[in-house]
Amino acid sequence: MNDVFPIPNCRVVQVTQADPADICVAAQGVQPGAACPSCSMISQAVHSRYHRRPADLPSLGQAVRLDLCVRRFYCRNTGCVRRTFVEPLPDLLAPRARRTRRLATAQGQMGVACGGEAGARLLRGLAMPVSGDTVLRLVRAMPLPEIGAIQALGVDDWALKKGQTYGTILIDLIGRRAVDLLPDRTASSLEAWLQGRPTILVIARDRSPEYARGAAKGAPGAIQVADRWHLLANLREMIARWLSGIHGRLRRLPAVPGMVSPARRTRACRRSRAEAAATADYRARRLAVYEEVRRRFGAGEKLLAISRALGLARGTVRRYAYAERFPERAVRVPPPGILDPWLEHLEARVALHGPGCRTDPSVRCRSRAAGAPATRVAAGPGSASS
Repeated sequence: MNDVFPIPNCRVVQVTQADPADICVAAQGVQPGAACPSCSMISQAVHSRYHRRPADLPSLGQAVRLDLCVRRFYCRNTGCVRRTFVEPLPDLLAPRARRTRRLATAQGQMGVACGGEAGARLLRGLAMPVSGDTVLRLVRAMPLPEIGAIQALGVDDWALKKGQTYGTILIDLIGRRAVDLLPDRTASSLEAWLQGRPTILVIARDRSPEYARGAAKGAPGAIQVADRWHLLANLREMIARWLSGIHGRLRRLPAVPGMVSPARRTRACRRSRAEAAATADYRARRLAVYEEVRRRFGAGEKLLAISRALGLARGTVRRYAYAERFPERAVRVPPPGILDPWLEHLEARVALHGPGCRTDPSVRCRSRAAGAPATRVAAGPGSASS
């Protein structure tokens, strides 16, 4: 029985099945005595017994709950502050725990892999039911791995609250794992962390002067480089800023001669008056915001301050600030449709009969005989209905 249900420092007494989904394993301690946690004196004088019922790892797809008969001992040391103490089971249970250490480890590892709510849903299917909040609490209680020696360190900022509160994340580039988080992104914090770590040979960072000063003072022998991601990000930002500034000139460029595209719609269908009025109102509001951003930027105000004052994204503020002209919304070309192969036929019919015509039966028959689809053009005001 003890081989089937191994429990550290305990002997299995009985295994019962209370219901089809749960197994109850009754066990008791096998040590003749225990050491007092305050004075470490060994005692074998039993004061009383009581039962603890923690959850354990499942067996054959069924949840397992232990029924531990735990003893309480007298402490015979007259100078000890304790009179009695509970039989400790450090390899099996933590004090006042409702699950075994091995079950807590399994649930915490599931939380690390899947997260709180997703891990809880998966654990319920594995006969280890737990709430999402408990999964996150077990993840926080897990001991952090040892950092060890780091040779290549990545330094970047991370947002606790985007646009307002930032910290620093430190990455072991060789081990591909995060090693620490700093509460801010100042040179002094990075310098204090780097001191005492002489194994760091390369520091990959962004172009922040704070990180440059912190790395130079904390690890003067390390080589500072700009990582590939920041190089590409800086290049993309510069190209986007340049294109935003010349957007108006690019739209006025003539079409490339010699290019013949297949027949297809080049603009969307005509909108109603209400839709056109809503579009014009939206453009007027965007234009007012653009002019306000340009005015504030021309007065020397920082982009972040403009973003906070107007409630805009920093990317929008940057695009408006560096644009020479108001960036009009690009005209969306309709995607290919089922009518594209018959555009010439439809345009010829509209040119022949006018925009308010409808197809009569004789024309419909001739169109089908000629291989064109039977079409019906929306009737305009005053046209006869078929």
